[in-house]
Amino acid sequence: MELCTFFQKCGGCSKLHINYEEQLKTKEKSVLSLFDQYQIKPNNYHGITPSVDIYEYRNKMEYSFGNEYKDGPLVLGLRGRGKKFDVYYTKDCKLVDSDFNNIVWQTREFFLKKNIPFRNYKNHTGFLRNLGIRKGLKTGEILLNLVTSLDNNYYQEVQTWKENMLNTNLKGNIVSIIQSKTESKANVVKADEIEILYGRDYFYEKIFDLTFKIGPFSFFQTNTKGAEVLYQTALSYAENSDIVYDFYSGTGTISLLLANKAKKVYGIEIIKEAVEAAKQNAILNNINNVEFVNEDVKDFVKQQSGIEKPDYIVVDPPRAGLHPNLIKFIKTQQFNKIIYISCNPKTLIPNLKELSDLYTISGFHLVDMFPHTDHVESVVLMTKVS
Repeated sequence: MELCTFFQKCGGCSKLHINYEEQLKTKEKSVLSLFDQYQIKPNNYHGITPSVDIYEYRNKMEYSFGNEYKDGPLVLGLRGRGKKFDVYYTKDCKLVDSDFNNIVWQTREFFLKKNIPFRNYKNHTGFLRNLGIRKGLKTGEILLNLVTSLDNNYYQEVQTWKENMLNTNLKGNIVSIIQSKTESKANVVKADEIEILYGRDYFYEKIFDLTFKIGPFSFFQTNTKGAEVLYQTALSYAENSDIVYDFYSGTGTISLLLANKAKKVYGIEIIKEAVEAAKQNAILNNINNVEFVNEDVKDFVKQQSGIEKPDYIVVDPPRAGLHPNLIKFIKTQQFNKIIYISCNPKTLIPNLKELSDLYTISGFHLVDMFPHTDHVESVVLMTKVS
């Protein structure tokens, strides 16, 4: 077990001190106890699949500028567990590779020497807010997103930092450096203005043989190799068919992977930027049998007329689970099967209970994509009761 300097202070992970096999058993036990609680029996339970990598698996981190204690020196890292303001200097984080830690170290040292103030979220002053790092673990491409206030007084310092980053010895290759500017009073990573300091405003990553274009704020699974295991598990239940619907399709990863198993795939997603990215990813991969619809799932399913009934559906909802309108839609349409991918067992299992009068659980998998945390993914095959 590899521990970092600020383990049990920083909020990045909580199980780093526990043997990984024990972590898996605990996650499995927690999920199966929910099935018992809701009196549901999952048929064909296939166990929990471990993460391909248990260290250095994350392809994205959002770091905060701040200090570890009041009036302390500038640090760059992750917020403390249960802390609103304290930040810990995570220069040896075990969840990311050495490029992330090297960039964090170099960036902190640079701005500390320049004596540039970080954002104080109590009085809303200060320049430095966040640093986002994203890396294609398969392509080696790196995107940096420096989040600051709108203040232009530090223009030259930011330019010098950019040059320092480009001259930093890394395993990967920086293809994008962005400055996102905002005066938001909330402690969130966002942009009112974006300036490209170097290269482009995106990087590329691959899932299997597909290439995805990812921007600074695009959703993409944070464990690339784990995502391949998750999607391969889901795709094992996707037979050749005419029409498939992918609800909550995001930037189109699952929809595009389904494209060679269906004559037509429809991806439904509420976030406009995600839909635009999905369309670009379809073009990038020369896939023309997928159509993305920019609409809220709960509204889309109300349109009974004009909807081609799919052979089956795939759902990959946010942590809140399936919207009641979609539950109603599923009960009305009575699809032959549903492939349900979930990031939250606490909403998955109540959803399964709601549908248990019409569907049986014919296959159930747990997939660990987040070692050293409490999170676990699920893949469920639901088939209509005869």
